Amino acid sequence: MVVRSGEKIKTWFRSDRFLCVNEQWFFVTRELTQEGPFDNREEARLELNLYIRHANESWSSPL
Repeated sequence: MVVRSGEKIKTWFRSDRFLCVNEQWFFVTRELTQEGPFDNREEARLELNLYIRHANESWSSPL
């Protein structure tokens, strides 16, 4: 079993956020929305990074 550094046991389910349907790539968010389509997995990965950055910025900004 593979665990993260510092963990003795795996405590939650991890899955791949990327999926390919009809040669189009998508990513799934924690909110279970499916974002895409993208031309390739790398483009989907880059867009996921942007999505996460924007989400983190919106959570940390004061109202």
